[in-house]
This record gives sequence, C-alpha cells and structure tokens, in this order.
Amino acid sequence: MITYRQPMALDIPTLVVLDKEYFPYSPWSVAQFKEEFAGIPATRFFEVAISDNQIVGYAGVFAPGDGAVADILTVTVINGFRRQGIAKKMISDIESYCQIKGSCAIMLEVATENTGAISLYENLGYSHVSTRSNYYGSGKDALVMQKEFI
Repeated sequence: MITYRQPMALDIPTLVVLDKEYFPYSPWSVAQFKEEFAGIPATRFFEVAISDNQIVGYAGVFAPGDGAVADILTVTVINGFRRQGIAKKMISDIESYCQIKGSCAIMLEVATENTGAISLYENLGYSHVSTRSNYYGSGKDALVMQKEFI
C-alpha cells in the first residue's frame, strides 16, 4: 500500500540519492532540498510517496501566490513503482495546494524523451506551450507544459 506525507528533514539524504539517480544532469543538493523545504507551507508544497517505509516517489511545487503561475519543481517515481497512479496522485495534491494558494495556472518542464510523463501530463490537462533547448544539458531539450485553472 502506498501512503503519502509531507517530507521531513530526515528524508533529505534519501531524496538527494534518488535525485542523483533520476536526474544525473542536474541533481539537487542537500542545501537545495533544505531551501525548498523552508518554504513549506507558505509558497512550497512537497509530498513523498511511501511503500514499506521507503520513499518511492516525491514531488514539489512553488506557488508564489494569488494570481501567479505555479511551477512544478519535481515529480519522481522510482522504477518498479511507475504506472500505479503515484505521480497522478501527487500532481492532484499539488494542484489542490496551488488552487488554495490562488494560482491562475501551473507549469512544468519535462524532458522531450520522457514520453510516459508527457502522456500523463497531457491526460491531466497540460498543454505544450514551448520548448527549452538544452534545458537538461547539451542536446537534452524540455517541453514546457501548462495547465490553466478556471
């Protein structure tokens, strides 16, 4: 069974290891996680997915306030736990937080070769608005996707 909770400082070492594995071109450091977590709950929302006392997914968003566009900072589900609705649940929770904060829309970047994630985002109502060349390093482009809140 998968459970969800807000991350805590003790999770940071695990999150740093996972970020290095899943985002080797630009992993977050301990300091970056601490800085982002310092914004919880004022402008940041983070969530971890847990199975058998292990983190199997994590996601976070920056929502600066009323009328602003929120920015999904990360969504990660580890191999072996994908396609079980974990990312969909975390994104739903992120969207709820953003709507409470008064965000007018939410955006994200996703690697152009990550077709599974792109498909998920499209199914959740996100549209491709632009492409960022070399966003993830040389030759690694990102789609910028956005969802408007009505």
